[in-house]
Amino acid sequence: MPLNQPHDNNCPDAATGNTGRWRPSPQQDPAAERFNQIFLATKDRMYQFVKKLTQDESDTKDIVQDCYVSLWQKINEIDTEKDILPLLFTYARNRVIDYLRKKASRQQLLSEWPQEIPGNVPPEQQLDYKERMTQLQLSINQLPSHRKKIFTMVKQGGFSHKEVARQLGISTATVKKQIGLSLKFLKTQFPR
Repeated sequence: MPLNQPHDNNCPDAATGNTGRWRPSPQQDPAAERFNQIFLATKDRMYQFVKKLTQDESDTKDIVQDCYVSLWQKINEIDTEKDILPLLFTYARNRVIDYLRKKASRQQLLSEWPQEIPGNVPPEQQLDYKERMTQLQLSINQLPSHRKKIFTMVKQGGFSHKEVARQLGISTATVKKQIGLSLKFLKTQFPR
């Protein structure tokens, strides 16, 4: 091959059928060979298992990939003489649970947050605005519960410091302090 032409790794060598990609032989990396055997034997069942739980093809692929990354990280510790599917299903179940929690959290967030975008936001910035509002709400959700309640009553509910203090049986100074601490935390979440 001339030096000035790049080698196309996807174009097989006509004589050998070699794609130009390096693949470890079993003698070079037995862990890779074990992993490949496990992957080929389990990938279809894993995909079906996760797809049934998530009902989303893209998320299914991401979750299955994460499971195999976890398997690869522990391939040298795993007894491959035993059935690997229960371990993979455990990985998948845990990741699906995390996925469903995040999905539920996002849906709750969307139902609680006003869906209307202010009229002064240009159309090309509306997606960015929605993402920032989602991130803001996720950050607000990280506040301690009492502080979050005070913050949402004042900033999202429109109550005055006096009204919040009266309703919660605390001083206006406490309300002011909690708002200040909330804003300080939120500023760390959104550095300029």
